[in-house]
Amino acid sequence: MIIPIPFSNPTYKCFSIPLALMVILLTACEQQEKFEHSLAANEDVAQYMENFEGRGDLTDPDSRPTDPEKSIQAFQLPDDLKIELVLSEPDIVQPIHMSFDHRGRLWVVQYHQYPYPEGLKITSIDNHTRVKFDRIPKAPPEGTKGADVISVFEDKEGNGTFSHAFDAIEGLNIASSVALGRDRIWVLNPPYLLAYPDPDGDGKPDAAPEIHLEGFGLEDTHAIANSLQWGPDGWLYGVQGSTTTANIRAENSNPVSFQGQAIWRYHPENKTFELFAEGGGNNPFYLEFDRKGRIFSGSNGYGRGPYYKQGGYYVKSWGKHGALTNPYAFGHLPNMPLDGEKKRFTHAVMIYEGDLLPAAYQNKMMALNPLHHYVQLSTFQPSGSSFSTQDEKLLVETTDKWFRPVDIKTGPDGAVYLADWYDSRLSHVDPRDTWHKSSGRIYRILPKDTPLRKEAFDLARADLAELTELLTHPNKWFRQQALRQFADRKDSTALPALHSLFESENPQHALEALWAIHLSQGFDDTFIINALNHNDPIVRLWTYRLAGDQQTVSPLVLQEMIAKAEQEGHAEVSGQIASTAKRLPAEQALPLLKALLRSNPDAADTDIPLLTWWALESKVTGDLPLVMDFWRDQRIWESTLSKTHLAGRMMQRLIRADQYDAATQLLSFSPDESFDQVLVAGFYEGLVGRDLVNLPKPLLDKISEKEKDTQPFELALRSGDFTNLDKAIELIADSEQALNARLNMIHLLGELQPSAALPVLVNLIESGASPGSLKQASIHALKRFDSPEIGKKMASIYPGIRADAYVREEAIRLFSSRPEWARAFFEEIIETKVIHKEDVPYSLARNFHLLEDEVVRQKAVQIWPETRLMTSEEKNKAMSNYKAILKSGQGNAIAGKQVFAQNCGSCHRMDEGGGAIGPDLTGYNRSDLDYWLLHTVDPNAAIREGYETMEVRTKDGRTIRGKLENDEGETKHLVPPLGGKGEFLSGNDIQTMEIQQISIMPERLLEPLNEQQIRDLFAFILK
Repeated sequence: MIIPIPFSNPTYKCFSIPLALMVILLTACEQQEKFEHSLAANEDVAQYMENFEGRGDLTDPDSRPTDPEKSIQAFQLPDDLKIELVLSEPDIVQPIHMSFDHRGRLWVVQYHQYPYPEGLKITSIDNHTRVKFDRIPKAPPEGTKGADVISVFEDKEGNGTFSHAFDAIEGLNIASSVALGRDRIWVLNPPYLLAYPDPDGDGKPDAAPEIHLEGFGLEDTHAIANSLQWGPDGWLYGVQGSTTTANIRAENSNPVSFQGQAIWRYHPENKTFELFAEGGGNNPFYLEFDRKGRIFSGSNGYGRGPYYKQGGYYVKSWGKHGALTNPYAFGHLPNMPLDGEKKRFTHAVMIYEGDLLPAAYQNKMMALNPLHHYVQLSTFQPSGSSFSTQDEKLLVETTDKWFRPVDIKTGPDGAVYLADWYDSRLSHVDPRDTWHKSSGRIYRILPKDTPLRKEAFDLARADLAELTELLTHPNKWFRQQALRQFADRKDSTALPALHSLFESENPQHALEALWAIHLSQGFDDTFIINALNHNDPIVRLWTYRLAGDQQTVSPLVLQEMIAKAEQEGHAEVSGQIASTAKRLPAEQALPLLKALLRSNPDAADTDIPLLTWWALESKVTGDLPLVMDFWRDQRIWESTLSKTHLAGRMMQRLIRADQYDAATQLLSFSPDESFDQVLVAGFYEGLVGRDLVNLPKPLLDKISEKEKDTQPFELALRSGDFTNLDKAIELIADSEQALNARLNMIHLLGELQPSAALPVLVNLIESGASPGSLKQASIHALKRFDSPEIGKKMASIYPGIRADAYVREEAIRLFSSRPEWARAFFEEIIETKVIHKEDVPYSLARNFHLLEDEVVRQKAVQIWPETRLMTSEEKNKAMSNYKAILKSGQGNAIAGKQVFAQNCGSCHRMDEGGGAIGPDLTGYNRSDLDYWLLHTVDPNAAIREGYETMEVRTKDGRTIRGKLENDEGETKHLVPPLGGKGEFLSGNDIQTMEIQQISIMPERLLEPLNEQQIRDLFAFILK
């Protein structure tokens, strides 16, 4: 479907006047132009959306949905399993979330309104399809009614057929998930978390909803807040996708702002909101609690996502998804490593812990891959305090290209339920609403020869003894539902039976009892101390965690926590001790951290070192004197963790926050020379992108005393004392000096920009005796000097340095960083013809277009016409032409592999060969011609996470283009996308920074190829 763009013709309001006056008064007529569009608020947005006409709908135009009964015949499963159709259109359409309630009824969120909220207009849209709207929608039932609906399906006959249904809530406007509890129906309808009163539990709201949270972003409705689920601790958990912002407001919390990719939680009684963990790969859109209460989510990447730890910071794509909320994180945790085929993407992961499927599937991860139409079965392998994952086999696969599994749950019957979006389109790149809108399926996986068990129940009517018994049920679903009932009731009369269960020799029963005791108001000091001494490590882990959630503990509990932390040898528990310390006040947290360090946790563990750092760092702002007393204890320095992860970061943190007296004091605590070097390194890390002008002399003296590898006058220069500038200049010119010392000094002079250094830097570049690394460093240093003469001099030098590719490209980056330097470069190309335009690759030539100088841009197009971006009409025509070429003959995949290697392989990997500058294309959908044509003809249509290029304009007049390699502590590290020296920039140096809408991949990539080569290339890609 192509959205119509009804531009109206101008109309005129004129008074009735004599014809003789018409010409005179015509200019005074009031001209009214009214812009109308169903979605776009302005012509720019409408034009962007219209431009996708002709590029393929990213659907399969040659296919139609298969009849539900027939489509199920295409599924392939292991021999011991079968799959059944449970629901299909028209009963459900576009299911996005499903869950079972306390009566076994199936709740389904039907995402009909996707992709845009009803009643809003789009004011801007970028090439990640992130949009801004003209206003914030009102919460339902106020405001414009949307098409989303939450439906309830019930099997009253007990035969496995959900033959009874009703719509619980209609008119929702971008609703992503639902959860029941506390006599309410909780609905995520961004920007709101709503709670509909339902005291009788019939599933039909008794009144309008309360707004409990607001501020979830709507910029990208395939990445909105999602996956409501109760945790075993009684909090309501959710997930935030990648490309949406959030500024969450709750009644009893300060506003919490973050940029996508997070696990969050909300306490319905305390009415507080918090981030549980931040980051996590690409686009988390799922939430799973395993039997131990661990949290997992898919990542929309190549792996199986992270194991989220409380208070953790995880990997992000900094350019697209923004920095972490903590500028002093100084690191992040990885996703779980995967041993398996790297195919994008598994966005939802469930761990099967039911009681119906054979033992071979127990405790295995079932990961949905909607891009490749299958469900992957993976196993967990312990890896320190976390896990790695290993693919085992496909659980479900099909030849039906419309199969798009989006949700997976274990039912009360122990079967596995799959929600299928069912659409030939999956990509959100096309901003037009071309989704199928009339299909959707739910399936059930169960053993081939085992009948389905269906028993009527209503857990809301179960007494406390029955709920306690359910905590031992072999199906995790019943145990989780029982915990929800304990949380709803908060009945302390349940405690005697729960304490009895806690004493069970079965560690899982003890853990379930621990959670229920906490939910039933029984988590007192006596119980906490007892639980800290439990034999099971996960029981101990959750005791630390739940105690930490109280924000403070009693002296008796703290004493026991410290004693047990010193003896703790289980890695997962050690990680949680650090997470708990982060939540406690400093006077309790720091002694607990000391105890953790005395237990000597593994410094090579993937998670523990950073979790410990984040706990310590969290106390610096409000309790610095106590933190410094922590470091005064010499036993802290004996821990391996201190040397490898804590001491250097502590120094870096103090310098970044201008806490110089504390930094000087920390240096004085250093026990030996090895720690001296760790602290000095941290000092310089803290100064990245900054200068030393304002640093106090005692700190500089202390650094100078402990530093071994710098010149005696280097710190003086850094602090603004140029007395010994001549010695620095002599050093870089002296070929007898060590190359590393010369390179370091060149870098320093580039930061300081003394005009006296210019001649020697130019001489080093011009000299044939200078090593290439010295020339490259000198050119890089020159970029900071704001002098028009540099461009002219470098243009005259350029022919003599062009033989070294790295030096040549660094010089081209210099020319493209300032307009006046670019003009000097162009003069040597156009007028004197001393410089060859072929020296400049497409990726570097495009940089000249970024300069805010129209003359430079025009000359860039004159010299490199291929750098002019194609118009939408040209792109649409090119796609049509290439389609015709591909249909006119057969391609040879073997020959196409060679074409790929020559034209794409330097940047992209496909199958076993290729480069790493761009995304690995192996795991992408290799059967969708429209998708591949779109992204080949128009590489700017959507730029993959992690491969965005930032454009930075500095306050000293430079334009810098690069990938944002890191964004921490107000310092940005940009690296040229195709190699070259990176740039560290302080936030104070930056005038503007924004994501480029232009990919480093060139347009017109197919133009040099003949028709057969094009057919061969796509035969290889689509094989």
